[in-house]
Amino acid sequence: MYLCICKSVSDQQIRQAVDQGARTVGALSIQFGIGRDCGKCLDSISEWLDICLTAPPVPINPAPPPDPVKTASPPVPVAPTPARAAWFTIDP
Repeated sequence: MYLCICKSVSDQQIRQAVDQGARTVGALSIQFGIGRDCGKCLDSISEWLDICLTAPPVPINPAPPPDPVKTASPPVPVAPTPARAAWFTIDP
């Protein structure tokens, strides 16, 4: 959901900025430029910032590495390439 329409800043962007260290509306304003055009977003952003600061950080779980046993495929035999005539000639 967009919290600042003027600068197209979403709640997810603010959550990410808080996870990266932003702690004040001023810091968010420097990073995103919020509150500089009309200022109508400052109350809702301040409320969302308080929620983000009191909530535990969202853990980032990378995808587990693929299981080599499940993803390994048997080698496919490759037939030798038949010899072809060259499209060019070499003068001796």
